[in-house]
Amino acid sequence: MDEPPAHIFCLVPPERAGDLLAPLRRHYKGDPALEVIVERRRDEAASRFLTPGEQRHRRAPVAQRDLRRSLPPRYRDEAAVLRFEQRLQPVGRAHQHTSTEDLVAAVHAGDPDVASELWWRWNERVRMRLRARLGDQEAPRAERPLLGRILDELEDYEADPDRTFPAWLDDVVDRFAGERLAA
Repeated sequence: MDEPPAHIFCLVPPERAGDLLAPLRRHYKGDPALEVIVERRRDEAASRFLTPGEQRHRRAPVAQRDLRRSLPPRYRDEAAVLRFEQRLQPVGRAHQHTSTEDLVAAVHAGDPDVASELWWRWNERVRMRLRARLGDQEAPRAERPLLGRILDELEDYEADPDRTFPAWLDDVVDRFAGERLAA
């Protein structure tokens, strides 16, 4: 059976590819979910006007993951120049009736497609809460790292009748926003 393609990418800046690319590829060789590549995109900070035709085809959400702990110890100091990103898959109909608890269990099991369903199901709540905490200007810039934080911390979530998933999610958003405001 073929392994699913990588869905998390470690992006190495071109100027550091000579010394980081090969060792990081060796380190992550056994992880089929992660691929180490050289960052080739231009700076996305410079926004441009999108025509109405382009607006209909928005890019899939991207989670900015924090996988510094997974780096080999000798490369942890290089974490500031690396980016770990997970582009979510388009949402299909396969999980539209799946419970949130079952979605979380499937994410724990490593199914990247389920992360998309979970995000689309809860993104409006997350965005509204983030906007209330950070304001209209900062909230959109914080979405990628917040989505990554949710996925990173999801492994610690366990269904509990005394602490629902929405309550857990609110706590993650509040802690994240508090850290952004304190920085």
